Amino acid sequence: MTDPRPTAPLPLRAGERLALALAREEMMQDYHRWETDPATVVGFGARWPVSWDVFRARFRSSHTSAHYQLFEVVTADGAVPVGTTSLSVDQAVNSAEFTVVIAPEQRGRGYATEATALTLDWAFTIASLNSVWLEVLAPHTAAVTAYLKAGFRTAGRLRSAGLWQGRRVDKLLMDCVPADLPHLRDTAESARPGRPTGSTGSARPDDSVTARPPERHPAQKR
Repeated sequence: MTDPRPTAPLPLRAGERLALALAREEMMQDYHRWETDPATVVGFGARWPVSWDVFRARFRSSHTSAHYQLFEVVTADGAVPVGTTSLSVDQAVNSAEFTVVIAPEQRGRGYATEATALTLDWAFTIASLNSVWLEVLAPHTAAVTAYLKAGFRTAGRLRSAGLWQGRRVDKLLMDCVPADLPHLRDTAESARPGRPTGSTGSARPDDSVTARPPERHPAQKR
């Protein structure tokens, strides 16, 4: 017999205001609504959103796997869902693409900042990834600034590779490695050959990032 009660979010990593939790099947309609919001679609550089049937099928097949993890982002006090983040892992190089979506009604509160920082912390301290990368449209200046504050660095530029409100624009490539984050820098330095063992940092992630909605989310591939 199926239990009709919804599952409560299972917090995995907590910050000042937010926590990462496991994605839940009963939240699929909310996840889909967040990602099909017109402002989100513009952030994707897409022409139109993915359909519900495609989103549901891909969510059920791949929201948690060896290659992909979707997190639900909830408030630390009350566990109110406010968005999602994800890591899509290339195991051959031990790196992952990062994406984040914040619910339209929760935007403007700086939530993407902490959600991104929490996911980066998970990527390096739990998943033991070597690096995390992303693509962002160059005119999305708020996101670019926020990524830089969070520890990402500009890694390259693809000219005229994206769409932004009816025009061709550049895509920026950005990446982050453990040494880019202050609370992980000592650990990264001590791991280099010939370096003495050092202490590990303990500061909480910086509350300073927003993000590009996922372009390669398994539930959004076209």
